[in-house]
Amino acid sequence: MRQTEQSAKRFHVLADPIRLQIALLLREGEMCVGDLAEVLGINQPKVSYHLKRMYEEGLLERRTEYTWSYYSLSTDLRTWVNDELDQLLENSTLARARGL
Repeated sequence: MRQTEQSAKRFHVLADPIRLQIALLLREGEMCVGDLAEVLGINQPKVSYHLKRMYEEGLLERRTEYTWSYYSLSTDLRTWVNDELDQLLENSTLARARGL
């Protein structure tokens, strides 16, 4: 997958309003699915779907305790966005230098 496609996919994770709200809530600390659902006013399956997408892109960490899953940010949001932009720009510069 080209870097631009990969970066677009990763930025799409934060482009969704629900996922952006989840990221902002998790800046305050770890939360379980039920608590997130209550605060967001949406059902747990919908929250779980969004958490899965964020987890798959490396934005979240998950801790399981019995039947409960607790989520937290794996990195600072600014760091995550800046790292992704740096990767995108670096690959763009390399491609341009190679005449691609």
